[in-house]
Amino acid sequence: MAVEARIGIGHNGGPPLEVTWSAWLWRRAHAAAWKTPPREVAMLRIRRAERLGLSYRDYTAVLMDRGVHMEAIVFAPGCFDPARPAVEVREKLAALGDCRVLVCLAKPGPIDLAVRERAEAVAPVVEPKALPAAIADFMRQIKRSPALGFMVGSEIWHERAAEEAGLSLFKPARDYFGAAVRQPR
Repeated sequence: MAVEARIGIGHNGGPPLEVTWSAWLWRRAHAAAWKTPPREVAMLRIRRAERLGLSYRDYTAVLMDRGVHMEAIVFAPGCFDPARPAVEVREKLAALGDCRVLVCLAKPGPIDLAVRERAEAVAPVVEPKALPAAIADFMRQIKRSPALGFMVGSEIWHERAAEEAGLSLFKPARDYFGAAVRQPR
C-alpha cells in the first residue's frame, strides 16, 4: 500500500519542487528560444533552409547554436553514387539554391553531369584522414569559415571529420536524401 505524503499548512497543492533552479531556467530559456519568431523572420529562415535542402528546425538550430547562416555543403565520399545518382538525389541537387558545394569521391572516376554541374569543387578522398584537409582547402578556396558549412555523409568517420573540420552540422545522407541513398554496410 502506497503511503501518501502529508501535505502541510502553506502547501499550494502544486507539483513537487524537486526540480533544480538551473533546470527551471534551462526550460524557460529553451521555450523562449524556440518561440515562434515574427512572420518575416520565419519566412527568411524557411527560404534559407530550403536553399540548402535542410528543414527549418535543422537550420534554426544551427543559427541559434552557432549564430551563423550556413552557405556551403560538403558531400562526403560514398554518400551517393556520383556516377549514377538516383532521381531523388538529382532532384535534391537541382533544388539547391545559392550555396557552395564540395563533392568528395572515394576514388577518382566518372561523375554524373548533374553532380558535376552543381559541384563547385570535386575532391578525391582516398583515406579518412584526408577528409578534414579537403574540407579546409575548400573553405579556404571559397573564403568562408568552416562554421558556415555542413556535411552530408553516411559513415561514423564522416561525422568525426565534420567535427574535426569545424563544420556546423552533420546530416546523415539517409535523412538528407531520403530512400535514394544506399545504406552503409
